[in-house]
Amino acid sequence: MGLLKPIFLQIFILVLILSPYSSIAQFQQLPTPIQAPQKSDSFANKRIKAERLTLPFWDDFSGPQLDTNKWISEGATQSTTVANAAPTIGTLLLDGIDEAGRPYSTVQFEQGLTDKITSFPIDLSGLSTSEANSVYLSFFWQPGGKAEMPDPNDFLSLQFLDQDSLWVNVWEKSGGLTAEEFFFTQETIKVLPKFLHDKFQFRFQIQGRSSGPFDSWILDYVFLHKNRTETDLSFPDRALTLSNSRPFEKYSAIPLFILQKDQDTFWNTTSNEFKNLDNGFRAMEYTFEIREKANQNVVKTINSNTPFNPVPVGQERRTFGSNTISNVPLPDEEMDYELISYLVTGDGLLNGVENGIPITYPEVDFRINDTVRTTLPIRDFLAYDDGSVDYSAGINQRSGMLAVRYEVSSTVYLKGISINFTNFTQLGGVIDLMVWKELEEEPIFKKEVFIPTKTSLNEFAYFEVDQNVAIDGSFYIGFTQFTNDFLYVGLDKTYDNGGEIFFNATGSWVQNETVEGSLMIRAHLLGTPPFESESEASVPLKIYPNPVVGSLLIEGKVDTINVYDPMGRNIILPISDYDKGKNVNFEGMQSGIYVVKTTIGKEQKSFRILVK
Repeated sequence: MGLLKPIFLQIFILVLILSPYSSIAQFQQLPTPIQAPQKSDSFANKRIKAERLTLPFWDDFSGPQLDTNKWISEGATQSTTVANAAPTIGTLLLDGIDEAGRPYSTVQFEQGLTDKITSFPIDLSGLSTSEANSVYLSFFWQPGGKAEMPDPNDFLSLQFLDQDSLWVNVWEKSGGLTAEEFFFTQETIKVLPKFLHDKFQFRFQIQGRSSGPFDSWILDYVFLHKNRTETDLSFPDRALTLSNSRPFEKYSAIPLFILQKDQDTFWNTTSNEFKNLDNGFRAMEYTFEIREKANQNVVKTINSNTPFNPVPVGQERRTFGSNTISNVPLPDEEMDYELISYLVTGDGLLNGVENGIPITYPEVDFRINDTVRTTLPIRDFLAYDDGSVDYSAGINQRSGMLAVRYEVSSTVYLKGISINFTNFTQLGGVIDLMVWKELEEEPIFKKEVFIPTKTSLNEFAYFEVDQNVAIDGSFYIGFTQFTNDFLYVGLDKTYDNGGEIFFNATGSWVQNETVEGSLMIRAHLLGTPPFESESEASVPLKIYPNPVVGSLLIEGKVDTINVYDPMGRNIILPISDYDKGKNVNFEGMQSGIYVVKTTIGKEQKSFRILVK
């Protein structure tokens, strides 16, 4: 999606209390142990010495990731979905896990200082007398939101760095504020003369439970500037506040061939929400469009400069929806579309006066929160998740099974299954990949596979289904694990599809009722059988012997040959010509089922080969 969450975690409600040594077999949400380097103090100090900012300082956290030109983050992460009624799209989350997704402590109920975020040094020297008396820092805060509420003994504090390089507590708020979790409160703090030096910094620090994503605080719309007053609580800014709602309802992605058959069954509407942060009314318009993501060509205009009626008044928050989406031109080949909503507000750069001369500040562009982008994959898979890891989930039972339910309206064929395994230490492990028509019956497909390595958190492992598996109606895809440790699977919290998750940890299947979100397991589909027997091939082709001991002969004219090993990886093997076709050398390869894909003109054929 546009305005995606960053690679690090934005955590929502932890429904079940997690002990890392729990022996109870259950399906749980889990903190995601990302393998990321730790930032040392020396690294942070080098950044501090290298950077120096000037007024104004502004961040509404609506960018695609945290602005590392403004902040030194120690555990804080951006989120587009954790907050309730945010001032603008995107907020900052502070909780009990560090930037690598790890708890600060392995002691379950230990309390302590956890996340903090510090501004880069800001030069506040050289201000006139009137300017020095008018420097204020404002921000919005919310306890908990959709994450875990901080307790009364927890706190969020704001500190300023004085001229002696000492951090001074200037504001603090204790937890236990259950009524405040549904809205944001704005604070305005005066920067006193003792802090007006050339290396001024401010930082937010929280204290709470340090053994996981608990005791959460949310910040938004941080603004530091001169020529302000304590009652300066409005901004000439109109902003979108949410991710676009899904036009496919519960699905984030639908295969191209299914849309081509009957797209009007799936397209619905979309919606968003705006907030007028100014005290005055403002006539505005909104647009919804679908574009090709790669080149931004407009595919479909859903609403074009539709005026808001009635005209938005000062400080108003309003949800607005699109026209019904229909007759969307579909691509000839699989690609990503992008759903875009944007406002026409008249917003621009921040204006001010310097030495009696009007000036604009390019550091503060109120237009950046007027657009929200949502990726719509039109490819080969059904998915509930948006591709970005917020959390993890799993079961802790040897021979335990985890499954996600999907549904199709006509007979299709399962091409493959992709799963995002998020614990890098568990890559290389073994699972049984499984497909069920009914959970209480034997699986219709089962295959032992290795979990492949990967380089990034949001990367999926793809497992090819190496036989024709026809499905119609509801079906279930998932795996059986061979460890009593939690096997971490990515969990996307953008929308709650938790009712499509099922697990079997004690001998019987249970529908999930506690963990909210979308498990990151996807079904890759085809409209025709992926594998054809030799007699079914329209182009004469013979492939033998099967099983293969050394060489595989492909008799007939072939343009290209691709070979996939038992883990679904495209491998390079020696291929030579012989008088009737091609010779593929499998000498030295491990035993197992391989897939050979051939291309003859525009026609593709796939064959399963047993290598002994």
